[in-house]
Amino acid sequence: MKTKKMVTVALMTSSLILGSMTASRADESQSPSPTPVATANPVYAAQLAAYKVALTQYKVALVVNDINYRATMDKYWSDWQAAVAKYEAAWQATLASFKTLKDAFDAKVLPINAAHRTAIAAADATFLAAIAANNSPAALDAALAAHQSAVQAANAAHKAAIAALGAAPVRPTKPAELTRPPVPTKPADPVKPVAPVKPETQKNKKNK
Repeated sequence: MKTKKMVTVALMTSSLILGSMTASRADESQSPSPTPVATANPVYAAQLAAYKVALTQYKVALVVNDINYRATMDKYWSDWQAAVAKYEAAWQATLASFKTLKDAFDAKVLPINAAHRTAIAAADATFLAAIAANNSPAALDAALAAHQSAVQAANAAHKAAIAALGAAPVRPTKPAELTRPPVPTKPADPVKPVAPVKPETQKNKKNK
């Protein structure tokens, strides 16, 4: 009987121990698991998102700068070429105006010059005829005096006729060459954003 009691007590004790262990495991399986440590740092995540936005804006600004600079350079060269063309056109117009005036003046001078040449030719012919007809010293002196007088008269008449036309047109002086304005400077690129530094995780810290 004593032995049976001991076996019974042992069995009961074993049952209690097993029941306790089972209950303990059941409690452990039913209890909520610990919340894992968040791997993403909210501050870093916000900084990274802001950096990505800033990087996109930076790239857009670079393209906009290039577009604006090309437009500025196109306008610069267009304005310069237009200024040169205007300058040359004005100069050519001035030359053309001068040529018109000169041609008109020369047209008036031509008959005066022709009359002068005719008068000189007549004086020369008279002189040659006189010395051919009589070559005595007195006749020669008279022929020389007559020729000189005729030439002087022809020159005076020519000079007076030219003066009556007024001042001759004067060829204009080409104005100073245009000074090209300085080439526009390309605008400075915007400052490139700096990526945020990723914070160290607890695991990495422990590994150190």
